[in-house]
Amino acid sequence: MSAIHDLIAQISDPRLRERLAAEWANAAKDKKFGLVFEDHLPELLPLHGAKPRKGDLVCRRQGALKDVWQVKSLHAGIATCVKPSNDAHPSEPSRANSGAAAEPVQFPVDELLVVREFGEPIFPALVPVDAVANGPADAPWHTLIEADNYHALQLLDYLYAGQVDCIYIDPPYNTGARDWKYNNDYVDGNDGWRHSKWLAFMERRLVLARRLLNPDNSVLVVTIDEKEYLHLGMLLEQIFPDARMQMVTIVINAPGQTRKQQLARVEEYAYFLFFGSAEPPLVADDLLNDKPSHNPSTVRWESLLRSGTNSRRVDRPALFYPVYICPESRELVGAGDSKPLGTPRTEWQVPDGATAVWPLKSDGSEGNWRASPEYLRQLARKGFVRVGEYRPDEGRGTIWYLGKSAIQKIETGEILISGRDAQGVVIVTPNPEVAHGRKTVAKTVWNRSSHHAGWHGTNLVGALLPGKTFPFPKSLYSVVDALRLTVGQKRNGLILDFFAGSGTTLNAVNLLNATDGGQRRCILVTNNEVSADEAATLSARGLQPGDAEWEVQGICRSVTWPRSKFTVLGHRDDGSVLTGEYLTGKTVEREKARSFTQIGFVDPAQLDTPAKKKQVVALIDGLPQTLVKDPCPFIVSEDHKASVLFDPAAAEDWLEALDGQEHITDFYIVTPTKRLFDALKVQVVELLGPLLVPEEEKRPMGEGFAANLAYFKLDFLEKEHVSLRRAFREILPLLWLKAGAVGPRAELKHGEPEPALFAPEANNFMVLLDETRMGRLLKTLDGRTGLSHVFIVTDADESFKTMAQDVREVAGKANPGLQVVQLYRDYLLNFMINKNQDSAAGPAGIALGAKGAPA
Repeated sequence: MSAIHDLIAQISDPRLRERLAAEWANAAKDKKFGLVFEDHLPELLPLHGAKPRKGDLVCRRQGALKDVWQVKSLHAGIATCVKPSNDAHPSEPSRANSGAAAEPVQFPVDELLVVREFGEPIFPALVPVDAVANGPADAPWHTLIEADNYHALQLLDYLYAGQVDCIYIDPPYNTGARDWKYNNDYVDGNDGWRHSKWLAFMERRLVLARRLLNPDNSVLVVTIDEKEYLHLGMLLEQIFPDARMQMVTIVINAPGQTRKQQLARVEEYAYFLFFGSAEPPLVADDLLNDKPSHNPSTVRWESLLRSGTNSRRVDRPALFYPVYICPESRELVGAGDSKPLGTPRTEWQVPDGATAVWPLKSDGSEGNWRASPEYLRQLARKGFVRVGEYRPDEGRGTIWYLGKSAIQKIETGEILISGRDAQGVVIVTPNPEVAHGRKTVAKTVWNRSSHHAGWHGTNLVGALLPGKTFPFPKSLYSVVDALRLTVGQKRNGLILDFFAGSGTTLNAVNLLNATDGGQRRCILVTNNEVSADEAATLSARGLQPGDAEWEVQGICRSVTWPRSKFTVLGHRDDGSVLTGEYLTGKTVEREKARSFTQIGFVDPAQLDTPAKKKQVVALIDGLPQTLVKDPCPFIVSEDHKASVLFDPAAAEDWLEALDGQEHITDFYIVTPTKRLFDALKVQVVELLGPLLVPEEEKRPMGEGFAANLAYFKLDFLEKEHVSLRRAFREILPLLWLKAGAVGPRAELKHGEPEPALFAPEANNFMVLLDETRMGRLLKTLDGRTGLSHVFIVTDADESFKTMAQDVREVAGKANPGLQVVQLYRDYLLNFMINKNQDSAAGPAGIALGAKGAPA
């Protein structure tokens, strides 16, 4: 194409050059370059619950959806219909040569099904179906919309144009396995047009989705397999030329899926398109290489009781004093001062309501603490001391404190204080950025077992919905990881999935929110289709789409909604609690008992040569015999996790050598005496403190999520009904959503008349339905905070501008960003222009995130 421009530019005759340039420009307007595919007839949507009206497009219930008629008149249950004119529906093939097509035909109304042609003006409403509230009343609500996603996207354009932070979709892969429909017909591998049908199907939806994305900072994620990934990549480049696009390979089945005369398939793909300033965050796990150790540096709590040498009261009498704790809460409330050696413990005055913990050894003898009274008080004020096991009958217990090394790491940022417990003690964890080294960017190949689609997709859905199957659900954790890379830094982000399927995306959003404390909101859109096999079975029973028994088998009502509801609540409708645990992706350190083994089958006195000691070491895994020297009363190594005490007479020296060796987990003590073994075991535990073992934090599925979810079905209103201002009840759910779905969904009670002013206390919006009551609106607004929208019903543009200004003057300061919207004018205009938008929506002609401009 560029060569033609160059050749035209070389023509010396200016008139000829200009003429050829003009002709070429005209020809290029109707010529596609790059990805070329047929547009196909517009898609049609059957409305099974709608009654035919004059002017409606209809088809016969037992006929083909594409055989469309237009109702000219209705009388006594009979509809007189004609074929729609080519002018009214220019996408229809010309019928000029078919004289019979122009003749009116009569059908019984009961035999007709109302259809909508994609792209024609629609006036949508949302009918509440169900809801589940398991979160705070003022928290945002997730939304599930049962609808064809094309019309749902038109509705969402009215609600959230330019506001969506992430769109994650898993469209049908067009495998030829009759897994999706075009114009109500399943598309299989024998359809010679299946690739172009799929591209036309995807293009219409992606063009609408483009308007929803925040142009300044958002991400689009589209998953696909090898059947259409090349076509999809070109389509995305064509529709989103300004995006930074990358394709990620995700291993979803490492064992591989064998295919005849092909390599075993292990992967699928995900296109990531970044807009504006959006970029992937730095992460500790790049999702490809071996995970870094989650425990390179643990936080060691040291035992306050001294062990080893100089551990008796007589050795350091200034470090013998009581520590006062509250016996009920285990909270440290103070420390007494030391007294001269020989002072009986009864001489100390214990505060009321407290009890004393003394530095007593396991044998009851008096020892000493490792910190002075004043220093211990300083540590306690900072939350650096915690009480462990407490034995009130013995006057002793276990007290832990953060040593100088740990405190220094807190000051340098190597250890983070993530919170405090009920007693005010700090909760400390190693800083992952320091512990794991520098963070990195996730790779374009992901290889994690948590992404296995069978284990964490199919099996998960089967466990949540016993007896119900769903084809090829995503691994929950591959979606969670995708969301971490797109909205991980946006705790209040808005996520949309308009191919919701089994509802994995909402499950992932809730899990991510629970893990990092986010308040992200998710919108799911799915139709209520049944599978090809289910449709055949239901049809054989004489059922049709729209029948209650048919609809209850649809994907939205039998899979998406139940899964979403059950995972939020943590239990099913029958009361059975969900079993299993979620992986959170976070690592926590849990206390684990160290391992102690008594070697009692040999007398320590018999181990009098290195050779005999090596025979004992040979029985211990991971401990080389080369560590045995002469003499060798014990083995303590900085490089090994096991330690051996051959000679109990050297126990004091062994304990001193163990001090600070918290990496040692396994202890072998040679002694035939059980009492001595138990005493040494207690001393080691007191010396080294608890063993902190890193493990991935898990969340019981039975806990559910602190979340709210509203379930709607898309419906259509008559334009005249809206124009006459008779649709407030029907569009009220839209206003609630447009204002951010904050608080319980506002509604008019059955039979309740429309008020002049609708101002629900629990929500963040108001509606003035009678413009003569403007004074009442302003009075209600005065002092009100937390508002995001005020809707004013008026057809007078100039009056609306004045009223909007008055609203801002009264409430704008207390409600930053307050939007004032004109009803029903903005609603009608938005959907009246849908057809023009769709027909003009070429790849270069759609503005990303185009927003309406409220006054």
